[in-house]
Amino acid sequence: MLPKFHYEVRFQKPGKQALRLPFSEATWSGSRQEAKRTLAVKTNNGRDRFWPDVNVDEGDLIQLISFLSGTPRSLFTGMIVDLGRTAKGDINAVAYDFGFYLLNNDVVMVSTGEAADQLLKRIFAQHGIPVGGIGAMPAVEKQVIRGKSVWDAVVDVLNQVFRSTGVRYWCWVDQGKIYVGTQRGQTIQWKVQQGSNLLNAERKRSIADMRTVVRVVGSDSEYISVLHDEVDSINAKRYGHLVKVIEIQDEDRGNKIMVAKQELQNLNRVKEQALVTSLGIDDVIAGTKIEVYEEITKLQGVFTVFGDSHTIRPGYHEMKLDLQMEVNGK
Repeated sequence: MLPKFHYEVRFQKPGKQALRLPFSEATWSGSRQEAKRTLAVKTNNGRDRFWPDVNVDEGDLIQLISFLSGTPRSLFTGMIVDLGRTAKGDINAVAYDFGFYLLNNDVVMVSTGEAADQLLKRIFAQHGIPVGGIGAMPAVEKQVIRGKSVWDAVVDVLNQVFRSTGVRYWCWVDQGKIYVGTQRGQTIQWKVQQGSNLLNAERKRSIADMRTVVRVVGSDSEYISVLHDEVDSINAKRYGHLVKVIEIQDEDRGNKIMVAKQELQNLNRVKEQALVTSLGIDDVIAGTKIEVYEEITKLQGVFTVFGDSHTIRPGYHEMKLDLQMEVNGK
């Protein structure tokens, strides 16, 4: 039995009451690599006198609300940033959630080599961005951050942590607050499977981004000194020498082997991805985990959702998920 999908889109002008916005289609999407989640709404304001007047403008607040559980639940709140109209009366409104402010504010800051979580808190505090939660993280290199957006500065810091520890941290916005962690929280382990809610599945393996050699060089601008080469001889023989060069500061030269080993571990792998299309689940968005079972592609395991796109029409909800396999996936 199919779920009884029921959604509403509402918009609100400053100081005014929220109004229902009739729509033909809404696409709600996001990715772990994007600062913001997006809501794209298709509606119409043509010559039909029985159709409600659609008086939306850029800057209006917009919400996507689900009634699937019987009570209203806000899935998205954001601001209309793009608004298109056609001669037929079609209106295409695109809204971003509050991750928009991470992209449109630049950072000027000096890092003294403090812990990454403390640096991130200073970056967010500089622009008054509320923090929901940031766990303890190791120290990062001394640096001057100038002219980068908040989002780009945060991504740089998290990449430094990943290169030194092999632990991937992510940044996301939830209910207007910033969170940084290894995994987005969830209370239910959702499942999609053939014969039930799964509509389609694809799977691929790729070595396009693989590296089999990591070469560590010094930071001297006058000449290049190769400090260490870390090689996976088995994969280098099979796939060839695929070299990644990384530069380290003088004070980090003592850690050159450890840095090279960690970087090679991060890059010397076959990347595996899966794409699935299924009936929509409100809670399944980028950063959550989902269990998948499909016989032909042999997708059997728990995956992390890397990117999602939910298409919602009156009475219908479909989602497309870009997945990355977890350790227990097969």
